[in-house]
Amino acid sequence: MVLISPVGYCFEYDTVWSLYQQAVKKDPLIKAAEARLKASHQEKPLARSQLMPHLQAEIGQGYYAKNITGMGPEGIKKDYWGDNYGVRLVQPIFNGQACVSLKMAKSIISAQKAQYIFAKQELIKRLSIAYLDLLDAKSALQVARDRVKLDERILERAKTFLRVGTGDIVSVKEAEARLDAAKAGVINAKNLVSIKKSDLSIVAHTNVNEILDIREFTPRLPDPNNPDAWIKAALDNRPILKEAGHKLVLANQKIEHARRARWPRVDFEAAASYANGLFLPDVIYREAHGVFKLTFPFYLGGAITANTRKAQQEALAAEHNLRHLEDVVTLETKSAYLTLKDSVALIDAASKALESARVSMEATTKGYEVGTRNIIDVLDITDKYLVRRQQYLHSLYNHLKARILLKKATGTLGEADLKALEGLLMRNTGRKDPGNG
Repeated sequence: MVLISPVGYCFEYDTVWSLYQQAVKKDPLIKAAEARLKASHQEKPLARSQLMPHLQAEIGQGYYAKNITGMGPEGIKKDYWGDNYGVRLVQPIFNGQACVSLKMAKSIISAQKAQYIFAKQELIKRLSIAYLDLLDAKSALQVARDRVKLDERILERAKTFLRVGTGDIVSVKEAEARLDAAKAGVINAKNLVSIKKSDLSIVAHTNVNEILDIREFTPRLPDPNNPDAWIKAALDNRPILKEAGHKLVLANQKIEHARRARWPRVDFEAAASYANGLFLPDVIYREAHGVFKLTFPFYLGGAITANTRKAQQEALAAEHNLRHLEDVVTLETKSAYLTLKDSVALIDAASKALESARVSMEATTKGYEVGTRNIIDVLDITDKYLVRRQQYLHSLYNHLKARILLKKATGTLGEADLKALEGLLMRNTGRKDPGNG
């Protein structure tokens, strides 16, 4: 595709890049993905916390009523207030599950990064398609208006021929009917423009003013012109596959995490405490200790086995999901490749058909003027010409959309593609297309 530098823009025009800059700040899907990505970054400190020292303090005050016998002839019976406080430090020495948790945190972050990239690519695709759809609708409106102008000229000729005695009232009525239909077509085209403009406004999250149309450009086949190369790029780069791949890794890590629940744990515990009246009235108790604790989880009610089996099945589901997504991506990429390839041939065919219709319209019009063709012939060939013109313009926008969709299918769509599309924009002074003289 030949990119041509854009001319100077007026501020009242919205370009695809200016709309993207607005959209990226407000798009809820991007904001949600960004929030999830930021949240996922807390997985690392959460995992590390399982290996860090845990320090906690305790303080309490309570009312005690004690009745103690067997410690003298009268025993002890007393109500009193007592207090206690202490501090406890636990330093994990060995925790097999915590080590796996660190790996799981990295996988979660990687999956969320892929999801964030997907959200940005999805916005670029939606914005580009909505922009081109609006241009397509505006071109249809312009063709509809041109249809009215041409039908008005034909009607005027029919009336002139009727006045000079070479025409008939039937031709005038037929021309009037076609003109009425053309005016109705303008109304329908305006409605479509309003709908497409609303669609673009919703995607961009801002009111859309006038937008810039595309310059003339040279359609280009996919490069490389080989579907296997594009499919390989898609399997390597598509964010949805990367996310699924990271989730598969995470699922396998969860299996290991569940299995390590059987592993022993080693902790160092240090504590110091003070208690006044906790055991006996007027007795102050002080303690400080430091111990190494070895914990063996011999039996936890079957929880370890159940968690392991659950994780294994979830990993199997994640693997099947990845295989399914690979099939979907392969099909989407091949379809997008063929669509882009066919769009080049369609532009060429539409251009030739438009030129043929233009020549035929001119010849039929001259034939009508000399009396060898009737008004129906002129109206029919004019309709055919305008249909061919709209098909040609439609094929141009479809080609650009096909380029965007192929890049999206391969997972390589980015802001550079928006800037490339920006480079094709011009002022809305009217593109000169074949047959539009």
